[in-house]
Amino acid sequence: MISHLPVVTDGPAGDAPYAGMSADHPMRRVTLAAAFAPGSWTDERRRRVTELFDGLAEDWSSRDVTGREAPILDALDRGLAAAPAAERRIALDVGGADGINSRHLTPVFPEMITLDLSLEMLQRSAGRAPSRVQADGSCLPVSDRSVDAIFLINAFLFPGEVERVLAPSGVLIWVNSRGAATPIGLPAPDVDRALPGAWSGVASSAGWGTWSVHWRS
Repeated sequence: MISHLPVVTDGPAGDAPYAGMSADHPMRRVTLAAAFAPGSWTDERRRRVTELFDGLAEDWSSRDVTGREAPILDALDRGLAAAPAAERRIALDVGGADGINSRHLTPVFPEMITLDLSLEMLQRSAGRAPSRVQADGSCLPVSDRSVDAIFLINAFLFPGEVERVLAPSGVLIWVNSRGAATPIGLPAPDVDRALPGAWSGVASSAGWGTWSVHWRS
């Protein structure tokens, strides 16, 4: 069950970057299918998504504008504080692209690994992401119950893999950097509903975006 925390970080003035994109973006359908219909993630769909983000890689860093970090920082602050206390060292930034969020994550987790389908993205993350792996979020190259935190920041949710790789005290940090208008995004209750078994969590908004942190009940 998700508990909603009050908003404490106001949004910057003006619309979010790329705010003109529709909440009914085609990638939203892919996101829903990945979360609720695992068989929809075919080799062909994986190939097309990889090609899309390979093509976006050169310009991806232009999205790193002031204000975009607000939901990430709020999740790291209030979201992690609400989770049961545990030592957390190893984290995955799944769909981490060119390391656009690494500077916010690496100070919190001593071992941060950035994973992405797109090799073009990862090649541009040198100097940002200390550890980089080309990998598919539907089949993560890590052992069962070995990861303390998984970040999915505008990334696809594959619930079975989250359940498999998270340590018993692990947390999932979910961020939609443009809230409901994020193409690869889901509201917190949908994330909670997709995860197998019983989970608890907290959610809120910050800046242009929304976030939620989830842990096993």
